[in-house]
Amino acid sequence: MLTVAVATLAVNQTPLDWSGNLDRILRALRTLGKPIDLALFPELCITGYGCEDAFHSPDVQERALQLLREIAQEADRRLPGGAVIVGLPIARNDRLYNCAAVLNGGRIAGITAKGRLAGDGVHYEPRWFSAWHGQQTEVIEIDGQSIPFGNPLFALGDIRFAIEICEDAWVPDRPGVQHLNGGVDLLLNPSASHFAFGKFELRRRIVQESSRNFGCAYAMVNLLGNEAGRMIYDGAAVVAAGGEMLLEDRGFSFADYRVQNTLIDLERLRVQRARQYSFVRQGDATPGPVAPVQLLRGRTRTIGFGSPPNSANASPLPRTCWAETVGAAQLASREAEFLRAEGLGLFDYLRKSHSRGFVISLSGGADSACCAVLVQRMLALAIAELGPRECLERLGRRDLIELLPDESHESEDGLRKIVPVLSSQLLLTVYQSTRQSSETTRSAASALADALHADHYEIDVEEQAAAYLQRGAAIAGRTLEWKTDDLALQNIQARTRAPMVWLLANLRGDLLLTTSNRSEAAVGYCTMDGDTAGGLAPIAGIDKHFVQNWLRWMEIQGDWLLGPIAALQAITRQAPTAELRPAAAGQSDESDLMPYRLLDRIERLAIRDRKPPAEIFEHLHADPEWSDANQLRAAIRRFFELWSRNQWKRERYAPSFHLDDVNLDPRSWYRFPILNGGYRTELDEMDDQAAGGANR
Repeated sequence: MLTVAVATLAVNQTPLDWSGNLDRILRALRTLGKPIDLALFPELCITGYGCEDAFHSPDVQERALQLLREIAQEADRRLPGGAVIVGLPIARNDRLYNCAAVLNGGRIAGITAKGRLAGDGVHYEPRWFSAWHGQQTEVIEIDGQSIPFGNPLFALGDIRFAIEICEDAWVPDRPGVQHLNGGVDLLLNPSASHFAFGKFELRRRIVQESSRNFGCAYAMVNLLGNEAGRMIYDGAAVVAAGGEMLLEDRGFSFADYRVQNTLIDLERLRVQRARQYSFVRQGDATPGPVAPVQLLRGRTRTIGFGSPPNSANASPLPRTCWAETVGAAQLASREAEFLRAEGLGLFDYLRKSHSRGFVISLSGGADSACCAVLVQRMLALAIAELGPRECLERLGRRDLIELLPDESHESEDGLRKIVPVLSSQLLLTVYQSTRQSSETTRSAASALADALHADHYEIDVEEQAAAYLQRGAAIAGRTLEWKTDDLALQNIQARTRAPMVWLLANLRGDLLLTTSNRSEAAVGYCTMDGDTAGGLAPIAGIDKHFVQNWLRWMEIQGDWLLGPIAALQAITRQAPTAELRPAAAGQSDESDLMPYRLLDRIERLAIRDRKPPAEIFEHLHADPEWSDANQLRAAIRRFFELWSRNQWKRERYAPSFHLDDVNLDPRSWYRFPILNGGYRTELDEMDDQAAGGANR
């Protein structure tokens, strides 16, 4: 029986962290105990995917090559006669390519260059790399050796394999097609595919259908963690053979790396290919490479490796409660995906920014509540997987180890005792009241902080706000009143809160989170240097409607570790309000703007789908919920006017996580001019069409 043993190694890397990246790759290699034929690391794992313009530095390119040489030596010690695939940039003829190097026998045996560069949405690969469009494999010189470069087919004994790098597999004209007639047994895909809701299922289908269509085995592994600040990688690994799934690891590990092993029966696949392609005329078949690159084969294959061919021989799961109980169905829900992605993103951002904890200005509203819950549940997830000691060591908080209770975290009771201890040390919340603040929000904030075991304080900042107003009135030479100075009177309250919460964050060495959501960002419903103060905006990529629904999910159902949070009821039952006007004014977010559900629908049609106001009106007016034509036109006009005048605010937002393939970040998704025409022509056309319809 001809089999191939494949290891997928998801690693949590950091751009330009040369010693750290090398250490994690080598440690992952050293975990390979059983005989492995092929070890697959993710795309650009040596440098990190997010080096951006630093990719063009000759020093970066040379350091990557130096690390590749060191990895090749360790790979030969750990996998004699096997092959290791690692990602790095390679320069050739004044062009830079995104490559996967095949290491074998202590040397670079061949290099595959990425042919389809991701240039949409958050991706900017064409800015840094050239696409490989050559049909023939070329030869380049590295360290005096001639190395096949381009899209080679490799032969490891009787095993033939080729490589598609991430985006290569997402397009019809893909590199794998070139190897159909070359007898390819296995396609390997090193990826750096950022998290987005539902995206794992897309990757899973690509792997499964590719293996079925090509009659081969297909293995994909993704980067792991919050690598460079904005994008989160799930570290998932998927392996299929002939359309049959062998491995589905959804990832989201808090560890430095995660290794999975899979054994594949190649004889069965060759029988399947013979059935599929025997009747294909020679002239119709896609020509394959003339000859595969022959790799050294220094040991005898061990038959009967691990599990039977139709299942994964995965490395043992971590010693956790969640890893043993959480199933695919739980991770497949949008709410659970959000929790896992945010948890991993916050954990990595905290440790990679060398911060000691988080500070949140807890207003008693939905957004700050969402951020606080995410921080506490992040701790629970990390402790459950890593154990409390390793969790604290990875966060650089060894000083807290002495506070840990003796109970084991592996039991539910132990976890429930450990999380409050660490939450009180790593999460500080502050409720800062002014004259406009209500008892409703104060008590809601206090109850939630107590439920999360946060270190919570209540501070009255009315005196400071009043002092600013007094000095401002003296300079203006008049009394400041709500009728004439509404915006200034609101904003000074929000801005007065920022100095104290920043002070506390600085005193503790903590990271201040800003709690603005995507809906607010779309229309600029925020106070710059006030409620936008902070170094990270974890929910700026999530709309308000989702935030509200997720809090209700946490209140009623909760996660699989600690369950629901009843204290959220005081928040989910409120109408969203900034509490910056006198109570008699009856301020609410939706009265200031429009219903959030409508705002979010307009935003997606306008920004995601690029539709003008008139088309948005036609689309939404067909929905009975928005049948009031005058109200709908007013909402669309208000959205576009606010969107156009507030681009400068979006330019100044703190970095945010990309949790969807569509977002408003002007630095990495949707660029829009700060100074612009404000859609005046388009809005007038919408109104003209309405007038024409009325006249008819």
